[in-house]
Parts: sequence; C-alpha cells; structure tokens
Amino acid sequence: MTIIFMLLVSVMAGSCKKDKVNNNFKCKVNGEVWRPSNTDLKYGHEAEAHLIDEGKTFFVSAYQEGSRQTISFAIFLEGEVRPGNYNIDGIKNTADYGDKSKNLKYTAQSGYTGALQILTLDKGTKTVTGKFSFKALENDTKAVVDISEGEFNLIYNTY
Repeated sequence: MTIIFMLLVSVMAGSCKKDKVNNNFKCKVNGEVWRPSNTDLKYGHEAEAHLIDEGKTFFVSAYQEGSRQTISFAIFLEGEVRPGNYNIDGIKNTADYGDKSKNLKYTAQSGYTGALQILTLDKGTKTVTGKFSFKALENDTKAVVDISEGEFNLIYNTY
C-alpha cells in the first residue's frame, strides 16, 4: 500500500510540474484576463509552441476548454527564428482569435495588426519566452478583438 501511495504522489508531482511549465501563457482579451485551460488530452496542451521548417517558422497556440476559445500566432521567416521583435501583419506573420461557441474567427489583417517579441529562445532546454499583442477583425460581423499584455514561457517542439 505504501509503495502505491509513493508512486501516486510522484506521478502527481511530476504531472503538476509539467503542467505548470506548459501553461505559462496569459493575455487580455478586450481587457479581460484570459488563460488557457484544457482537461481533454485529445485536444493537446493548454498552450503549445512549435519551431518548425528548419527553425524558420514559430507557432504558438492556446486553447480554453470551457469557452472553446483559441488564440494563436505564427511567424514565417526566410532565416532562422531568433530573439527579437516581429510584426504581425496578417499577411506573412499571422494571428487569430477563435470563439467556436459563437462560430467566430477574428484574424489579423490590413489595419488590424500586432507585435510579437521573442525574449529568449533556448535550444538546449527547448524553451521560449516572449510577449505579444494584436488586434483582429471578424470579417462577417466586422467586430474587432483586442489581444493585449500577452506573455508566454513555454517548452517548444521541433519538426
């Protein structure tokens, strides 16, 4: 019985630590604090970062299970992604906010842009930190969403 208890405690401690690292993502949506949440593993992590295409593409996505809302952004570069400032222009570097419960998708585009600042990108530990903000337009309703004060500290995957 003691062995089972010790095993259970160690598994729980390890999973809590992992969740804390993977869930260091927050922002404001129209002035309201927004944090990802997800208990259904078939949808992936609450927040994920990916460095793909030989290090030329950086992608972050976050999902909030209860509201079915998503926030994502990506930069596509000619060279390797490095710490620095990047414009989200809605053309080559993209961002969006989705609200599946209302069947709405807001996208960065001309006149509705933002910024991504990669503060650190550690290839040894595969961690990335940064800040972001953007405005996005829902094309059918013409509603605008303001994503502000965004920050993340995530482990990234490579492909």
